[in-house]
Amino acid sequence: MSSYALEIVAECHDRAGFASGLESVDRYLREAARGHLEKGISVTRVLVEVGGTPPKQVVGYFTLSNIAVEAGDWPGVAKRLPKQAVSAVLLGRLAVAKAAHGREIGSMLVASARQLTRETILRTGGIGMVVDAANEHVVGFYTRFGFRRVSAASLRMFLPSASLETGAVIPKDE
Repeated sequence: MSSYALEIVAECHDRAGFASGLESVDRYLREAARGHLEKGISVTRVLVEVGGTPPKQVVGYFTLSNIAVEAGDWPGVAKRLPKQAVSAVLLGRLAVAKAAHGREIGSMLVASARQLTRETILRTGGIGMVVDAANEHVVGFYTRFGFRRVSAASLRMFLPSASLETGAVIPKDE
């Protein structure tokens, strides 16, 4: 069994060799993740095997950023929120390399994203974690972790801050 580390995306990671099977998330990692980090737009964390030498093979990744949402009628949201938008954390992208499919890497990434979101909310405030599922199949994936649709027809899903138990964690190497 491999040991993994979660690292902030850097030049030492093999972003060009990452292939999840979904071109849009592969392209984001190759072309935009580092730029977004440098500009303060989002933070991408990559999962790599411990002891890997550069360029380190990326097993999976996710991005987190802060967003403002009008969530007064979302499931699980505290009653009587302000009428203006409130802070939440957006799980912008999450992907697992094809070669690692079936090894519960996605679950480890979600657990780590939840932990980081919880830490962020404890420090700065926020109502929870938001994700925009790519399709109905992905909705099923996130439902396993407690996310609920914000409305019946929406692919946007929400996990209230009260539900952000830390669960399994991956060591950080930052």
